[in-house]
Amino acid sequence: MTACPGEGPLSGHQLRQLFEQLRPFDRRLQLRPDSRLRTVLAANANFPLEVQARGFLAAAGEGAQSPLIIQLSYHALRAFGEGGANRRPAAEALADGAGLADRLLRTLIRQYGCRVVALSLDHFRVPAFPALPGEASRPRVAVARALVEDAAGFMAAAGGLEPPTREEAASYAGYLGSRQYLAFLEDFSRVVASIRPAWAMIDTEKLPPVLNCAVTREVTGMVRQVLLDREVMMEAEYGATGTAGEASSYRRLEGEPLARFAAQVAAFVQYTGADAIAYPIGMVHAAPSGESHEPDRVRLETVQRAIIKRTGRYVPFAQHGGTGAASLARGLVGKNNVNTGFLVAAANAVATYAGEHREGIRRGEKAAAGVSLYLAAVDAVRRETVRRLQEAGTWQAGQEIKFKPGGGGPDRPEPVPDPDRE
Repeated sequence: MTACPGEGPLSGHQLRQLFEQLRPFDRRLQLRPDSRLRTVLAANANFPLEVQARGFLAAAGEGAQSPLIIQLSYHALRAFGEGGANRRPAAEALADGAGLADRLLRTLIRQYGCRVVALSLDHFRVPAFPALPGEASRPRVAVARALVEDAAGFMAAAGGLEPPTREEAASYAGYLGSRQYLAFLEDFSRVVASIRPAWAMIDTEKLPPVLNCAVTREVTGMVRQVLLDREVMMEAEYGATGTAGEASSYRRLEGEPLARFAAQVAAFVQYTGADAIAYPIGMVHAAPSGESHEPDRVRLETVQRAIIKRTGRYVPFAQHGGTGAASLARGLVGKNNVNTGFLVAAANAVATYAGEHREGIRRGEKAAAGVSLYLAAVDAVRRETVRRLQEAGTWQAGQEIKFKPGGGGPDRPEPVPDPDRE
């Protein structure tokens, strides 16, 4: 059955089924024909939320409808809670922003009758490493040491990583016992419990690999065992995506170095229980107009195939920095994150409208300064969303997505239509 109009966003197990139907490999681990390779667009919503959300949903709800993920980052949720300028304690602003975003988006999803839209948490960044000095309780120190030792042992055996030195291991344990890290766990768990998103991502890209393993495994376990949420797709991150304006350190791999990297990522996914994965493929965050980067398709295909071989399941790749991608590696990229492109579209629409109605706005004319200004921004976001959906191959593909009840956890596959029996 398909999701019914007006019933709200997709659940985690429905989103799992969607990705399973779009998996790029057949049962022999061969890439499907280009005509069958598709990617899910993930659109980041920012302040003011209603402008961007209406643009996203107007596009997703049009015609036969299109699958879409609306993403909410830590900083965006804080902005919603602060009102853009009113500085409040971070925890309060985050909680208020999460509640506001959840209510507004669920209302708008029903209003636009969208059947295949999901909500996601994006870029919940862990504290910087090393942590600031601080006291940790003795029980927490013991837990932290055990987490580090277990992660180091697994990744040395399965991923070929060098174990940390005694000093490094001590600094990792200190990080896991720090007040900053424990506050992050509390904030993240509070937002997941509030919104119950279908997808959630923690930003660990700058952590040392062994510490990253320990953190990701603990956070995933907390969501599954403490929050009892076995549906949400947990996205993990192995290595850093670049940032516009910074010198690029990305280099393409081949042969043994590529095989070693693929083995490490596959082991990381297996150890942490991640449901989705991000790793460097040559993209950058916040690429300005005129700057583009070609995705490393060889790395993508090699690593994604290695993950399936090791874990026995399809784990979609999440591409960060989608605005600056010179081309989209459909299918191999399971989820394409776009943020800057939508901000620019809305801002350009406002700038154009304000320029055309400048005199009327200056004179205080209601018609010039009214709702039309914001509707222009909504429509610009809608048109950019349509363009991105067409690029992903999922424009108007909503009727092709089928959902069946049952299943729902990462360890229990859902009964979905088999793409190999078409």
